Amino acid sequence: MKYNESMYNIIITQNNDYVFLYNAYSGAFAKLEKTVYESINDKVVDDSKPCKYFQELLSEGFIKPLHLNEFNRILAYEKMAIYERNDDRLTFVIAPTLACNLHCHYCFEKGYQRDQFMTNEMVKDVLEYINKQIRSNTKYVHINWFGGEPLIAFDIIATLSENLIKDLQEKGIQYSASMITNGVLLTPERVNILSEKYALKKVQITVDGTEEIYCRQKGATPKQFRQVLNNIKEAIKYIHVLIRFNCGKDNYDDILEVTKQIIDYCGVNKNLNLYLAKLVDYSSKCETGYFKQDEFDLKVIEYNQYVSRLLNKEYKPKLPRYRRSFCGQFKLRNLVIGPKGEFYKCEHDLGREDRIIGNVYQGIFYTDTMMNFLENAVHEQCKECKLFPLCIGGCPSQKRDLKEGQSCWLSIEYIKQLLMRYLDNKIN
Repeated sequence: MKYNESMYNIIITQNNDYVFLYNAYSGAFAKLEKTVYESINDKVVDDSKPCKYFQELLSEGFIKPLHLNEFNRILAYEKMAIYERNDDRLTFVIAPTLACNLHCHYCFEKGYQRDQFMTNEMVKDVLEYINKQIRSNTKYVHINWFGGEPLIAFDIIATLSENLIKDLQEKGIQYSASMITNGVLLTPERVNILSEKYALKKVQITVDGTEEIYCRQKGATPKQFRQVLNNIKEAIKYIHVLIRFNCGKDNYDDILEVTKQIIDYCGVNKNLNLYLAKLVDYSSKCETGYFKQDEFDLKVIEYNQYVSRLLNKEYKPKLPRYRRSFCGQFKLRNLVIGPKGEFYKCEHDLGREDRIIGNVYQGIFYTDTMMNFLENAVHEQCKECKLFPLCIGGCPSQKRDLKEGQSCWLSIEYIKQLLMRYLDNKIN
């Protein structure tokens, strides 16, 4: 048989003697003699006259059968992940309300109806729908609470959780929950109840800067900012807290300052994790500057090194891995459920009538909106991109809603910089 080089090989660095090679599909590394790399680079290899390290190169994905279309293989595996029927995990994003107690200027829900709450009758109907989706092989059900601000509807969350947990326990099915919240209402009393009674394992809280920036970005008060910090400190005693910093050009330095403030205030705790997210323009009125992807990626590396120093930990780059689908919402049965029992494929669609794809009464409508989401059409430039296995073309909702160029998730320079640091750690 004949073989050739994988299209997803990336040269990290090289010298006169060696090439350090990475494959974005397999995640494999190799330090190859330059002559060995030259024997496979843009060449056809015959297994009757194999090159040096032939079996190793083949098993690690650096070479592949000549007629294997690697791009199409990824697309096929993506579809398998979306439609597979033997998946034993069921996940729903549930927004019991779209109301919110803050007013983030970059929020994707701006301009949509925000005063909706699930009624008691709707709570029963949502529970009935979820129970109908459980199959004989279902072992896990996970709910991610969303909003608006979900904790404004704390009583609704409590009722849904209590009844769902009871139903699942009778079926021998495990249950867990997470939440995306601004943290203002995440009081110690509520964290205790949510974690002990309603299986809440993790929350994500957005903190975009120190008090001044936070209040300006979110339309918050200084008292609310201080409340969030106190709630984080208390919450990490019970659950994992992920602090998200929506980062633009104007608030990066401020994020460094508030990161130190949070770590100094909360102490080093395994339940506390902090990360940067690229601020994107969902509103033409937003005044904050935006990073290009390659600029932002380098800031991520810089930020993670900074956090490691604050925590007195060694910086260990976390490498992105091949994913069969971009996110869990690609799975056919995983849905976002709004306060009126309406369905969406992505939480960023909440409140938009044109993005509704079904409801708890009539099921999924298989609308063009839904099928376009599942198809996640690949941009032309993605088809030749060596990073395609790591992002599968990016988020379909962002590709649909953001300005051109903002939906890319990775840059080649980021991967190279990350891998160089990874190699430095391995060598040293």
